[in-house]
Amino acid sequence: MARLAPAFAPRRPTETVLYGVVRSSFETFLAHTRETYEKPLPRYVEKEFRSYLKCGVFAHGFVRCRCETCGHDLVVAYSCKNRGICPSCSGRRMANTAAHLVDRVLPDVPVRQFVLSLPFELRRLAAFKPAVLTAFSRIFVDTVFAAYRARAKRDGTQRVECGALTFVQRFGGSLNLNLHFHSVFLDGVFTRDEQGRALFHPAPPPDASELLAIARRVHDRSIAWLRRHGHFDERPLEERSNEAAEPNAIDACAAIAMQRGAFVKLVAEDEDDDGGSADDGRPARLRFAAEHEGFNLHAGVHIAAGDDMGRERLCRYGLRPAMARATSGACPMGASHFA
Repeated sequence: MARLAPAFAPRRPTETVLYGVVRSSFETFLAHTRETYEKPLPRYVEKEFRSYLKCGVFAHGFVRCRCETCGHDLVVAYSCKNRGICPSCSGRRMANTAAHLVDRVLPDVPVRQFVLSLPFELRRLAAFKPAVLTAFSRIFVDTVFAAYRARAKRDGTQRVECGALTFVQRFGGSLNLNLHFHSVFLDGVFTRDEQGRALFHPAPPPDASELLAIARRVHDRSIAWLRRHGHFDERPLEERSNEAAEPNAIDACAAIAMQRGAFVKLVAEDEDDDGGSADDGRPARLRFAAEHEGFNLHAGVHIAAGDDMGRERLCRYGLRPAMARATSGACPMGASHFA
């Protein structure tokens, strides 16, 4: 006998901690920015917060649904459908997009996640300059593609094609501004046979030297691009202005969000502090990690072919919103997948 779907239970956003903080503090914060800075918050920021305060609240509108067969009525409150702070709308978009990527975009082949974190000094530049962000993303993906092609060429495979999806995240383990890239690479290369059919050739896990070479190449190309496009002030110190620009409200918020802070990992009693070891005796998280001049690369997450749920969890992890209403301390990825 088929199990019936659970009854619809409307969410109660006004009972969450985030809603209470925004409702009680937003007007005060808005007044502070208007009084303190010459340029207050942009209108789209204010609109985002005000829309969130109406999202899921019946007093601000709802739709009534009625089943003509059984006569059952159902009312659903309107959603803001924004992409910023609303955990409900952002979480819905995360789930829908991840399912679409697994069902219609990603082929059923092994995938590996490469995560690139930028140096602290370049994060704000990439966050506020779309051209810089696009250049960093392109350089990163092209460099990893080149590594896959070079390995295939050494194995005697010619005329190969690669594939990847890149998710840009502007936060890390907190709400600090920590721009980095989560890229899901097809873990191998495609070729075509004599009939023109696509054939996939899986790649072995990358070693430490390969990851370090990728990090160095990304660093060298990124710095060269920044110099070429005038993002480095290479004038002598005596020619530079000592007067700091008057910050606006967005600049002030970014400055606070860029503070490094301090983080301490709490280890559960049943958790091994070293996170498990790889075959060579080193922790798995170190075996698949490299760092060069602040460009930090990690490639330890691998999903085997046929694991649709694993690929969907991986896509959800890359698409996760900055703010989420968590019911537990579990990571959205679930258990870690190490090659």
